[in-house]
Amino acid sequence: MAEKKTPISKSSTKKATPKKSAAPKSKSTKKTTNKTTKKSKGRFAQIRQRTLLGLWRLFWKGSIAVIAVLVFYVIYLDAKVTKQFEGNKWQLPVQVYARTMDFRPEQYLSEKEVLWELKRLNYSEVNQLSRTGQYVVEGRTIRIYRRAFEFYDGVEQGKVFTLNFAGKKLASIVNESGRRVPKARLEPVQIARIGNDSKQDREFVPLDKFPTILKDALLVVEDRNFYEHHGVSVMSILRALYTNIKAGRTVQGGSTLTQQLAKNFYLTRERTLTRKINEALIAMILDFRYSKDAILEAYLNEVYLGQAYNQGVHGMGLAAEFYFAKPVDELEFDQIALLVAMVKGPSYYNPRRYPERTRERRDLVLRLLAENGYLSTNEYRQSLERSIKVEPLNRNRQQSYPGYLELVNRELKELLPDQQVINAGVRIFTYFDLQKQTAMEESIRKGLPYLERKYKTEKLETAMLSVNLEKAGVSALVAGRDMRFSGLNRALDTKRQVGSLVKPAIYLSAFEQNTHSLGTLLEDGPLEVKDSSGDVWTPENFDHKFRGEMPLYEAFSKSINIPAVNLGLDIGVHKVAETLNELGIQQQVEQYPSLLLGALELSSFDVAQMYSTIARQGRYQPLTSIAAMTNSVGRVLYEHRTRSEQRFAEESIYMTNYGLKRVTKDGTAKRINLHFPSIQLAGKTGTSNDLRDSWFAGFDHNTVTVAWLGRDDNKPTGLTGSSGALELYIRYLKPLNPQAIADQRPDGVRWAFVNPKTGRQAAPSCGKVIQLPIRREQFNPAPTCL
Repeated sequence: MAEKKTPISKSSTKKATPKKSAAPKSKSTKKTTNKTTKKSKGRFAQIRQRTLLGLWRLFWKGSIAVIAVLVFYVIYLDAKVTKQFEGNKWQLPVQVYARTMDFRPEQYLSEKEVLWELKRLNYSEVNQLSRTGQYVVEGRTIRIYRRAFEFYDGVEQGKVFTLNFAGKKLASIVNESGRRVPKARLEPVQIARIGNDSKQDREFVPLDKFPTILKDALLVVEDRNFYEHHGVSVMSILRALYTNIKAGRTVQGGSTLTQQLAKNFYLTRERTLTRKINEALIAMILDFRYSKDAILEAYLNEVYLGQAYNQGVHGMGLAAEFYFAKPVDELEFDQIALLVAMVKGPSYYNPRRYPERTRERRDLVLRLLAENGYLSTNEYRQSLERSIKVEPLNRNRQQSYPGYLELVNRELKELLPDQQVINAGVRIFTYFDLQKQTAMEESIRKGLPYLERKYKTEKLETAMLSVNLEKAGVSALVAGRDMRFSGLNRALDTKRQVGSLVKPAIYLSAFEQNTHSLGTLLEDGPLEVKDSSGDVWTPENFDHKFRGEMPLYEAFSKSINIPAVNLGLDIGVHKVAETLNELGIQQQVEQYPSLLLGALELSSFDVAQMYSTIARQGRYQPLTSIAAMTNSVGRVLYEHRTRSEQRFAEESIYMTNYGLKRVTKDGTAKRINLHFPSIQLAGKTGTSNDLRDSWFAGFDHNTVTVAWLGRDDNKPTGLTGSSGALELYIRYLKPLNPQAIADQRPDGVRWAFVNPKTGRQAAPSCGKVIQLPIRREQFNPAPTCL
């Protein structure tokens, strides 16, 4: 059966038409989409605006922060720069000077001594004086153009004076105007530069002391616009680049002197952008804060110019001494050019190792000086013709006198305990006499091998020192056989038995009590001494002989043991111990009878103190090596005052010294008289048990000298004081100019004739008599022949 169709109305048909119902829906969707898009764009714009605003805020806040950090960093750099630049820029070495050679009319002095000193100071002998550091010799006249020098008591400019000699003395001193003057002096020799922890060495020189040509040479090569730029110069960098390209090699640097100073003074040598930025900032701070002259002065004293063993050589002042052994203001044009040439690279342009390349660089500096009008054509050509001549490196070796410098260093620590003061540049003026030191070293260098060959001994060691009697200043000291070895200081620290060196204290004690005279008879016979514990001591003479009664002066000069022991026991061992302490022995002296034969251990320094008091007519003054000290600007930090204390009667000392003079005339040291027959000297030999120690202590009018010989293992040497130490003393005196002792007789002493058999005063006609000094109260104006 067919399905029945249902009829569809129009209205139904229209509603079913999709076109008519879809049109209004599409229009609504578009409106909605547009609204959404607009809202999205608005939100994006807001986000972008907020982001940009945030970034802007972050930018300007960050910029402020960066600027603030930069400002604070510059402030920090400024504080760092000014603190170091205005304070102690460098740790300066301690500079040690020898004694000043002083001149005065009627002084006991020879031309030979003066010429020796001038050569050690590197003065040049010329026919006509033209500048400092020169001298002329005409007959017995020496004309000197002395250098300017800052002595501890003030600065003295360069001056000309003439020394006229007659006989064995300096007759007169004449100044440049031809007038006689009462005194003159030479600058002292620098004997050492004691380094510090910085491992840098420099000689500070003020800007006005540098030669103008040196400053011009440095600027024309390193920084032509130094006085125009503000610490950093772009034009200098560009010009250096152009010059180097044109030359095909590096002949100029781009950094200014101020930048180089900043790098050397404040920064490391690493090659990084950070360091270059710091270098530029510091250079600009320096230029803003300080004058150009102040910066140039710092650079001239800071620049590195080589290496002296473990110490860097900094500054033109020290470099002049290091390479040419002369002050910077005495350098020739070619020498100045050489120093400026080395600024570029002291190792690469080392004149000792690479003279060819160094000369090439030096000649370039000379050419630049000539091209810029600082040298004439003639000066330029003459300078070019000169070869590279520098001092050998070993000449600059420090610590050349380690024994003496050890004494200086010990005193320095006591006088200036503040290390910061020392690091600021202390200058020490000592009593060191280079002529005496040289003579002492030579006597040891030749004397010890001679003694070892002659007496068939070995491994001898020694200690020697000399003392300036006027100032009580140690003028020379050798601490051992190896004179350049800074180990055990035998002169200061090795204590050995002194033997007969103690005997003058026995005789002096007797003279002080006014119970004995030089003519008093003393017993020389067998002797036994029992101490408090019951032990028996039996002293003997060196030759094991006895002489019966003998006068005191003979027992003294011939160093006979038994008479000295008898005398010491008579006056009391405690009195002898007190006398030793009064003479300057600081340690406690044990009061045993064996003390009377030298059972007392002393150092050579102790013995020198003891004999200095005797030679100074009984006036005690502690020995020292330092005369004065100043800081780097010349302010006196310490000055030695020569205050002495009279500890013994002049009469007692006069008679003691008479005995010591006889020792060198007809006693145990009479060999001295063979070498110096016309010069009155005094001294005493000493020998310890088993010939372990050989001693001699002697003096002339100006100097006390002590010599010790022995072995470090304290084994016998086979030497007496006469055969060993005396040999060194004689060798030491020969190249010097010893002055005869000229002591004045005190009012309380008279000369009298004494019978050596009776020990009593006698008339000159009473047979064999000897003239001796005796006390006034003991003098008999009309003696008889009893």
